[in-house]
Amino acid sequence: MAGAMVHRGPDDQGLCVDPHSGLSLSARRLSVIDLDRGHQPLHSEDGAVWAVLNGEIYNHASLRSQLERKGHRFASATDTEVLVHLYEEYGVELVHALEGMYAFAVWDRRRRELLLARDRFGEKPLFYTQLGDGHLAFASELTALRAGVGCALEIDPGSLDAFFVLGCVPGERTIFEGVRQLPPASILRWSMDVRERDVRSYWTMPRRPASRADSVSDLALEAGELLAASVRSRLAADVPVGVFLSGGLDSALVAALAAQQVSGRLRTFTVDYDTGAVGEARRARATAEQIGSDHSEVILSSGEISERVGMVMRALDQPNADPALIALHAVAQEARRTVTVAVGGEGADELFGGYPRYRWMRRADRAARLLPSGLAAAGAQVIASAVPGRAGKLAEVIRPLSLAQRQLEWVTGGRRQAREELYGPRMQHTLARDLVLEDVEGVLSACGRDGPVDALMALDRARYLPDDVLAKADRATMLVSLEMRTPYLSRELAELTAAIPTATHLRGGGKALLRQVARSLPALSGADRAKRAFAVPMAQWLRGPLLGALQEAADGPLVSDGWIDGAALRRRMQAHAMGSSDQSAILWPLLVMGLWMGAL
Repeated sequence: MAGAMVHRGPDDQGLCVDPHSGLSLSARRLSVIDLDRGHQPLHSEDGAVWAVLNGEIYNHASLRSQLERKGHRFASATDTEVLVHLYEEYGVELVHALEGMYAFAVWDRRRRELLLARDRFGEKPLFYTQLGDGHLAFASELTALRAGVGCALEIDPGSLDAFFVLGCVPGERTIFEGVRQLPPASILRWSMDVRERDVRSYWTMPRRPASRADSVSDLALEAGELLAASVRSRLAADVPVGVFLSGGLDSALVAALAAQQVSGRLRTFTVDYDTGAVGEARRARATAEQIGSDHSEVILSSGEISERVGMVMRALDQPNADPALIALHAVAQEARRTVTVAVGGEGADELFGGYPRYRWMRRADRAARLLPSGLAAAGAQVIASAVPGRAGKLAEVIRPLSLAQRQLEWVTGGRRQAREELYGPRMQHTLARDLVLEDVEGVLSACGRDGPVDALMALDRARYLPDDVLAKADRATMLVSLEMRTPYLSRELAELTAAIPTATHLRGGGKALLRQVARSLPALSGADRAKRAFAVPMAQWLRGPLLGALQEAADGPLVSDGWIDGAALRRRMQAHAMGSSDQSAILWPLLVMGLWMGAL
């Protein structure tokens, strides 16, 4: 199992087997803190408690000081050893003391009990399955889990349906039957004697108030102080650290704060393309000049894209159809030449109200309250047929849909409607029940408090952020043995954003607090950046350098095993290649699915 994850930790491997129970722990290590003494698994002085950790505990130094005052003695300066002594002191409640990104396991030999835990937002993955004999197997990647279970894992058609619609597998489900993902902010306890698992949440976002008297300036001042502290904690390492720049506000703000805190020049990295018009290198370069960073650009060329897409998608433990994964992998590979840790801007949109659809959802909610459903439906039909282009968004706004239906209409690129045509015999039965819609409705009903936009932001934090954004970031960077850290996902900062009404977040085009923070920084005061991410020229690639890979997918197990109808897929491919319609939102997840299946 450890051998299947060398990319996650190329510097060291450790293994321990409890002779009394047979329980085994193994870890691969990417050396970031205490390079010489960080060998895992680590154990207590008497050997009763063992721990392995994937990720970083940012407040480990302060926790160490507190534990030393209580009489604990440390053999290293690593954050993993803090887990051992915290467990000795507090048991499973240790998770409440942690600030970081992590998936870890602690084995209590006396109690014959295992504790698994995952960080609050799901930055680090953790998968598990209960075997037929009652034993538990767990790992940071499904590739490693498959290597350890001793039998073939079957693809779950329901999860494959969710992947096609959403571009990722949501929630606790995985692409394989019988395998689960531990949710963010959750722990799993398992006893060697009882052989039953107990999963529970240990943290949730606070309830959002309907109003708050603080001015935007006061709130931005507090947010800026918390973000600066979070950036400082993410820069702590015994290896070189850099920042990913996309050209937008989120990464520019992180880079500007980081540049103030490092000694010497900060290293920054961005990606550009030799085709299309989505590159942000010019904006990123301007930010780098403003903050005085040592800036690097990588050009992702059409000539190399087929090889890179094939290599990355075949290496994934679970398919992810976020196109930005390819761009992030390219810039991570470039960054890894000079740094071991990179800091990014993930999480800002979900916490600070950055996605444009949040503002459109407010308009849709107002329209639903003002217009009778019959009039709205008729009006939407007239507008859709009469108003071309971007103005046609008004038709989508006034259409009478539930919040869950509208969300899926806006984010799935027509894939829900395409399923009936595209699905092969092994997938047709999934159409009888819309599990994707049911899941979205369930999450929305459980988390909506301050109106539809608050519910939508909570949905994104529960699903899109951990299952797409953070999964993409983790896999793209760890495939090149680079650790990525996210300052926006600080607990204190997140809890502050939850204490602010959504209307405040959405002022001035969204992310009102972050824009105010940026204006307070001299290096960024002259710019008011629109939302930017590592976008890719997907439509152009699928008409050119990726046509061969699409054909490979159409000729492989994706079609031959009955998952997708080959004739329907080829019709879509032809329409896209000829330019008669843009089918990239449909074809990209099918390409990812086909390449991933071909590597099983």
